[in-house]
Amino acid sequence: MFKPLLAIIVGSLLCASAAAQVELRDDHPDRYVVVKGDTLWDISDRFLKKPWLWPEIWQVNPQIENPHLIYPGDEINLVYVDGEPRLSLRRGRKLSPYPRRTSLAEAVQPINLNDIRHYLDKRTILDAAELEGLPYVVAMEESYLAGSEGINLYARGLDEAAPGESYAIVRPTVEFREVPETWPYDQAESFRPEARDWEYPAERSITDFVSRFWTEKVWSGKYKNTRILGYEVVQTATAEVLEAGDPSTLLITSSELEVLPGDLVIPLFTANYDLEYYPHTPEQLPANAQVIALSNALFGVGPNQVVAINKGWEDGIEHGDVFSTHRPGQLIRDEIRYPKDDVKTFFSKERRKKANVQLPDEYTSHIMIFKSHERVSYGLVMRGKKAVRILDKLKMP
Repeated sequence: MFKPLLAIIVGSLLCASAAAQVELRDDHPDRYVVVKGDTLWDISDRFLKKPWLWPEIWQVNPQIENPHLIYPGDEINLVYVDGEPRLSLRRGRKLSPYPRRTSLAEAVQPINLNDIRHYLDKRTILDAAELEGLPYVVAMEESYLAGSEGINLYARGLDEAAPGESYAIVRPTVEFREVPETWPYDQAESFRPEARDWEYPAERSITDFVSRFWTEKVWSGKYKNTRILGYEVVQTATAEVLEAGDPSTLLITSSELEVLPGDLVIPLFTANYDLEYYPHTPEQLPANAQVIALSNALFGVGPNQVVAINKGWEDGIEHGDVFSTHRPGQLIRDEIRYPKDDVKTFFSKERRKKANVQLPDEYTSHIMIFKSHERVSYGLVMRGKKAVRILDKLKMP
């Protein structure tokens, strides 16, 4: 499980150039009292047009214990120092003779963890090497079609497991990859990301051989240049080894979903991620960064929903990075000056080229990265103008 510590670290290094970029909302309050359920984003969004610039105007008060941590009941005040806006903290007081509790778990969180909890400790990304030869569930006791807590399962590939060891049972879900964008004309220079349903491959069947021949011989240019970003798996249950062998017997000790034959068996994974993050402007924008998948949606997602992007810590992505998402502009024909039935345009290559108009990309939303893997990251949609869709571009906020 992930650490309960969610300290809101807001930088104390302030500079005039950074502060000059901060714009206050027209309807900003001069004072706000923090209430239970607030997040750092909620609070900063009340004051700033760009909430992720909160650290730039945070005024650390050395007289307050843990001034980086904000609790319900605390008072946030807007003040001006040398003409520049600053947000200062006044620690709230309780009408009680007892000392105020300052549990770190009570501190205001950067975002609502309930929106991303499943992605923190029940979902992970594996690479091809990690998938090689993984143990798998072959059957349930008494010929059950599916298993849940208290049911025994049988797994192959755990011959050397020791009784009492615990494992995670995970289900393959999505393969993230990049494929040539304009194949067959440009096989290795321009790529587009995509996500597709994925199942752990079994031994080769006749159908597999036919499919392999087709992809390797006929579509070789496309698949030869395909780059695998990672394989997503979702934890369905945890199980304890009762007896090792081929197959091994495991008892399902807890389950979020029914366990099915074909689910994989991996060591327990925990969210060993540093959750002491805060929304901030990224140091860099990776090239060709795009939304590659949506959570529980086909066409678009809105605030408090999760998206996956085709970049990870290998590309410099960090927790707390805030990006704006933009829908690619359409390529249309200027039918005002160049009608479809215009004879001159039909016979002139130059006029046909001028008739095409590339519309600007359209802003859709802002997302904040909360979990990154080597080549894939997950982000939470914070706020926006339109739904975020697959292949929306990422830009600096």
